[in-house]
Amino acid sequence: MIKFFRHIRKQLLSEGKTGKYLKYAIGEIILVVIGILIALQINNWNENRKNKNTEADYYCRILDDFEFNEKLIDETTKITTNKIKLCKELILDLNNSPNDRSKILNKFVVAVRQDVFVPSTITFEDITSSGQLKLLNDLELKNRLIQHSTFLNNILNLLKENRNVIINRMSDFELISEFGYQDIDYLKQELNKEHIALLPKNNWTNDPTHPIFLKFQDNLLVYIAMLIRQKQHLSNLKQEMQEPLKLLKDKKCE
Repeated sequence: MIKFFRHIRKQLLSEGKTGKYLKYAIGEIILVVIGILIALQINNWNENRKNKNTEADYYCRILDDFEFNEKLIDETTKITTNKIKLCKELILDLNNSPNDRSKILNKFVVAVRQDVFVPSTITFEDITSSGQLKLLNDLELKNRLIQHSTFLNNILNLLKENRNVIINRMSDFELISEFGYQDIDYLKQELNKEHIALLPKNNWTNDPTHPIFLKFQDNLLVYIAMLIRQKQHLSNLKQEMQEPLKLLKDKKCE
């Protein structure tokens, strides 16, 4: 094509048709400019299409995270409810004398086991850390996702505070040699009779005036309070995420 245009220019010049040559040159420039504009337009169209596909993919991935987190909240709430039930049973077991310290301690270990709530935030963190937040053109949804991220972080901090209270309470018993950790199943399976014979043992679970009994019962009440707070925090989180969840579902991911 370039050789063709060059041949025409030479022919016009050799024939002395300067006027026609100028008109032809101007026309050629116009064609080049039009070609560049078309190429730019096509490039912009391709880039916009690519960005729209990326935006749609982000919305669908965030929706997956939200749906996963909603199920995780329900599962964690169920586990927390069972722990509250166990702690309440423990208070009754403790005050039902005579009782078996081993059974009480094994139930206690299950009740205070810490199951950390770890929601999925991979997609939104990827968008913000990579600077791709600008690709989300739905301003209402984008603002709600930002608000939700802040709310979620606050909830995680509150849940961490709850865990720290329980862990600190547990540490009270770690320094008490008479607590009876050797009665817990996983330790009992590891220790032999010689080890157990060397460890102190008393009947504090059957003595309502014993300091360990009183501390144990008091800590059970604190655990129940912290678990109730955890359920409230999870409930607030689930309620808060409903609006952005609805906006994401309206995107109708395939």
